[in-house]
Amino acid sequence: MSSSSNSVEITGKTVDEAVEQALEDLEEARENVDIEVLEESSGQARVRVTQRETYAVKARQVVAELLYKMGITAQVFIKKADDPVMIDVAGDNLGLLIGWRGETLRAFQTVVNLILNEGRVDRRRLVVDVEHYRNRREETVKEMALRLADRVRRTGERVMMDPMQSYERRIVHITLEKEPGIRTESQGEEPNRRVAILPDGVTAARRPAERPVPAPSPPLTRQGSGYGDRPRYGDRPRFGDRPRFGERRPGYREGEGGGGETP
Repeated sequence: MSSSSNSVEITGKTVDEAVEQALEDLEEARENVDIEVLEESSGQARVRVTQRETYAVKARQVVAELLYKMGITAQVFIKKADDPVMIDVAGDNLGLLIGWRGETLRAFQTVVNLILNEGRVDRRRLVVDVEHYRNRREETVKEMALRLADRVRRTGERVMMDPMQSYERRIVHITLEKEPGIRTESQGEEPNRRVAILPDGVTAARRPAERPVPAPSPPLTRQGSGYGDRPRYGDRPRFGDRPRFGERRPGYREGEGGGGETP
């Protein structure tokens, strides 16, 4: 067997057997390669299989090179060649590449897309998956959406989900679009855009709860009971005809009383 970076020559008992071995060595699908039969005789065939320079092939090469530079040992496969191209990464201990809720994987995917689409007019979208993480995440998002939808139906109150990637928000909308009694809306700006699950007929904006207006308090008076009986500040209590300061008492005669005065 001889090979280059994107081409291999394989000898087998038949052409089909040689081609299958070449596809396995290249880790490529038959529709993405060119096959040339170099030699064919009874009991032996030799073929050259060459990868086509497609967007998917280039994407796989970019992903493999980035992983190598990151010190991550993994195998890279083309899972889907048409738009969007899907690249699958397989290996051991790849949790570091996924990150919390796929944040590291999302950042890695963004970098790969920027590299692939640099200078291109026909920009295409690439999806990178690691150990089928996206499939597992999709099932988790579906279960979460259905559980929260049940809560909204029971309580009649809206629920705001955590910020999600666009493809995860789309999963929520598709999962709940036929669920009775609820509807969904996306709110906010990236990267904090999230899905609101609401009962039918309820707007997404949170409205303050209406509170009854308290009745006005009666004015304080000096009559009645309680605090109203107490004099207000500045009121002068009246005690009969008690004279004010400096006034003479009724019936007072000068010289009467103590202090040297004669009775």
